[in-house]
Amino acid sequence: MRRIGVIGSFIVAGSLGTWALAAPRADDRAAAQPSLSRQLDLGVVAIEAEIAGDLVRSSGTVIGAEDELVVTSAHAVWGASTIRVTTGIGVLHGRIVARAPCDDLAVIDTQPRLPGLVALRTGEAPAGDALLTAIGRRRAGPGDVGETFVTIPVRQASAGGPARFDPVLPPLADAMRLDASIVPEATGGPIVDRAGRLVAMAQVTDSPGAARNTAVPWRTVRRRLDELRSGPQRLFVGWRSQYRCASAMNAYAAAGHPGFLPGSARLNAPVPATRLPGTEELDE
Repeated sequence: MRRIGVIGSFIVAGSLGTWALAAPRADDRAAAQPSLSRQLDLGVVAIEAEIAGDLVRSSGTVIGAEDELVVTSAHAVWGASTIRVTTGIGVLHGRIVARAPCDDLAVIDTQPRLPGLVALRTGEAPAGDALLTAIGRRRAGPGDVGETFVTIPVRQASAGGPARFDPVLPPLADAMRLDASIVPEATGGPIVDRAGRLVAMAQVTDSPGAARNTAVPWRTVRRRLDELRSGPQRLFVGWRSQYRCASAMNAYAAAGHPGFLPGSARLNAPVPATRLPGTEELDE
């Protein structure tokens, strides 16, 4: 079964106080602009998807602060019966409202509506060997204290182009290769430059033979997101590839989760009862 385990020998920040990317100096911050560490805290989320009884952990990036939308890797949430999203504000439930399996993208709507999430500033990946940072986030598990971030220093090894990063999944039309591996738990999470600008999104899996150093330039992700239009029940439409490549995603999910059924991979799945820390009794 495909289960993502504990992060190994990577740089882990146990709290924002030990964040690897330095926040701007106090005299450089605008009064209404959150510090860089706070932007990351409110713009990077941990995602836990239950797929055929298995727990799959990934990360995501806030794309619509007002609408509380998150973009992540489709393969990490494909066929999920429940999705739990951990933010710097609290723990939310999510549902898939758009997906483009050929591009391995999925958009998650979070509930309830909690103002305060932040969409990261964006930029272009610098040419050459400029230092970048892949960022993942995970909700603390048994034995952990608080939330943890994982930050992995990387550099761009190739500028982009078609690439297959998993033997089962469709090849990506526009992919960056990085000079270091990224843990599967960080898939869907942002890759930022030294100023904290979002320049790419990590795309990795834990499949045997899969590449662990793949990312999609943010300009490509942004172009696909701009094609979406809001439909009824916050279901987004506009991706012609909405149902293309679904069979490949089904095969990927079935290989990792024997109990997976293709009928589980549907859009706009019911959202379970909302549960935030300290409000558990309200769901009973």
